Amino acid sequence: MNKNNLRKLWFPFLIFGVFAGAAFLNKDILFQFGATAISQTQKVFAYVVQIGIWISAAHFLNRIIIVFFWDGFIKKMLGAPVPRLLKDVLTIIIYFIAITGIVGFVFNKSVTGFWTTSGIIGLVLGLALKNMILDVFTGLAINIDRPYKIGEWIKVHSSGSNGDLVGQVMETNWRTTRLYTEDDSLIIVPNSILGTKVVTNFWGAGPGSRFETSFCLDFSIPTDRACRILQAGAKAVTGQDGILEEPEPNVIVSTTNELGVIYKIRFWMHTWGNGITFGRTKSKVNESILEHLKQAGITPAYPKQDLYYAKMPVRHLDSKSLTDRTKLLSRTDLFKNLEADELKELATRMKQHTFSRDERLINQGDAGDSMFILSEGVLHAYINTNQNGNEIKVGQIIPGQFFGEMSLLTGEPRSATIIAATDVIVHEVTKANINGLLSKRPELAETISQVVAARKVQNSQKMAEATVEERIEETKNVASQILNKMKMFFKGVFERKSDQVESHGLA
Repeated sequence: MNKNNLRKLWFPFLIFGVFAGAAFLNKDILFQFGATAISQTQKVFAYVVQIGIWISAAHFLNRIIIVFFWDGFIKKMLGAPVPRLLKDVLTIIIYFIAITGIVGFVFNKSVTGFWTTSGIIGLVLGLALKNMILDVFTGLAINIDRPYKIGEWIKVHSSGSNGDLVGQVMETNWRTTRLYTEDDSLIIVPNSILGTKVVTNFWGAGPGSRFETSFCLDFSIPTDRACRILQAGAKAVTGQDGILEEPEPNVIVSTTNELGVIYKIRFWMHTWGNGITFGRTKSKVNESILEHLKQAGITPAYPKQDLYYAKMPVRHLDSKSLTDRTKLLSRTDLFKNLEADELKELATRMKQHTFSRDERLINQGDAGDSMFILSEGVLHAYINTNQNGNEIKVGQIIPGQFFGEMSLLTGEPRSATIIAATDVIVHEVTKANINGLLSKRPELAETISQVVAARKVQNSQKMAEATVEERIEETKNVASQILNKMKMFFKGVFERKSDQVESHGLA
């Protein structure tokens, strides 16, 4: 033992030794002390046993209620864990009844006086702790009314400038409710605040919730076109990051301001968790919409002051304009290597088509000699895998992408069925259009075949785990096959080129 500890004990030990020695010098005092000590010990032991019976009985009863009532019947009925606050309240009531029994039966005191004294003490504590008591009773009201449950996501609307609180309910205890936010923080909110604020329960009607994002577009953009592009942008990411396909996204014209028309894009998302949060989902929708607007040549409205002394310029791409049709072709991988005059010629000859939602553009197995470039909207691709005619969705096409190129270049039947998921605008490039380009510059066939081959290899499941060298070799092989088929399909073009080369050689 440490010497410092011994020094601390010598003085109390000396005092005890003095009084014990005095008792040994007087035998009567020693015997009287012993008898009294034994008697009082027996009384205390009796009190301890009786108090133990009351407390242990209360503990046993409370445990039975927790196991069979709270965690059994009630949890099964609600389909969720019972808040700890309700359990604690009943536990306090049970133990308070046990203490009342101890006062009345063990110590034979007046229970009325005990309750009176408790009431006075409770009044004093109530005045001193009124805010805490308000939190407690609000917590009780929340647990009884059950506007939200443990695990659900809620928004606490703020009336000030601090912003709304959005989080997952982790626990509701005596004074506070703990919210886990999507930025990995834990917010402790007093229950009294939740009792006075407007609270939105995102899971109130089920695990799916509707959210919205807004975009402001210039007044010059037709409303129907804006709605088509915005809806297509939101629909293109359904099925990703918890965004539901049903109900499908929709667009409404919200209001206007000095910049333009404000559109609200509404979408539904699934249960939050596993990295899926409203912030991430909204970002996904916004990214897709911005990409669709970019493909359509539209920018969100911005502050501007224009002075016009001539005809007002167009603030968005016009699919009927030759210049804008040329821009559309230049952004397409298949034709981006064409020269400016070739792009302009092709833009002049290609045709524009408008299809309504659910309308079929092409059917699998049909003959065709043209391809399409999507300008606005979203398309879904389906294939028929059996004799029953059941079609399976295998992908989607967004603005700037093309389809049907194999029928255009090689005359192969359509490999998939394409259906409009929204109202769409597409531009058709026919064999006659390509024939005119190849007649002037046949070497374009090799460039086009390489683009198509790279796309086929990229979409091939067989090449998903291939090395870079294997992909390059496979792309060369596929490009060679496509080029040979193109030469057969555009036989007249390459025969004329061959004849011209021979005639120059003879000359």
